[in-house]
Amino acid sequence: MLRVAGFIFFCLMFLDSCSTQRMAAQMAFPLIQGQYIAMQEEADIGLAAKAIPSNLKMMEGLLKGDETSTSILNHLAEGFCSYSFSFVEDGEPERASALYQRGRDYAVRSLVESSSVGDLLALTGKEFQSALKKTNVNDLPALFWMGQCWSGWLMLNLGSPETFADISRVEWLMKRNVELDEAYHYAGPHLALGGFYGSRTKMLGGNPEQARLHFERGLELNQRKFLLIQLIYAKTYAVQSQDKELFERLLKEILESHSNALPEQRLANEVAKQKARNLLDMADELF
Repeated sequence: MLRVAGFIFFCLMFLDSCSTQRMAAQMAFPLIQGQYIAMQEEADIGLAAKAIPSNLKMMEGLLKGDETSTSILNHLAEGFCSYSFSFVEDGEPERASALYQRGRDYAVRSLVESSSVGDLLALTGKEFQSALKKTNVNDLPALFWMGQCWSGWLMLNLGSPETFADISRVEWLMKRNVELDEAYHYAGPHLALGGFYGSRTKMLGGNPEQARLHFERGLELNQRKFLLIQLIYAKTYAVQSQDKELFERLLKEILESHSNALPEQRLANEVAKQKARNLLDMADELF
């Protein structure tokens, strides 16, 4: 009897500990979210590049206390994707590839918690497409960042056989994002599909006309204020089409745009400006 009572007491203590950890994570998350918002508004790229990794690790620590939190999982997916694109992939593509996968996996975990589709990575072909049709607008944060991270990984691994098996699934995923809300995250679904179609030659499945249409729609939805659209438009479509005039016009538009045109995305626009300068310096190599 004493053994049974002791076992019950241990279980109650364990459950109470888990509950306390979850409560602590939930109470701390608004503070982390405040840091996240402040980081998006940051004007100093160097400061952001140094600060973001510690913020991501802090958020991973919170996840230990509440492993089913879709808010934390989605923020981690976005954070690893954005950090990899902004500060890693140009100089360390292998590391960036791993970070993109890490972000994608967090997005997949979020979908498992928030919807009935389960683990999308375990599905192929018709199963994958059928599962996507069951998703709704509440699943969009996880679906969107899953697509962003997966696409980022794909672009860095075009020479891998595994990549070609994933291309169709990434395309279906990003098309679903457009269907659910084309304006989500500053027309992010159009930006993603523009880059997806514009970064490859026709021989490798690229579609220049579709790319152009998605980029132009994204620019329209944002009144040309979210400068990453012009950046990816120039880097992919303009280069693949060998349209140097468009390339230079888009990049000069970025550099001439007011840095605070979109205050809540100041960091993204500053990153776009820095990358635009670098691309302009490479114009003779690209054309």
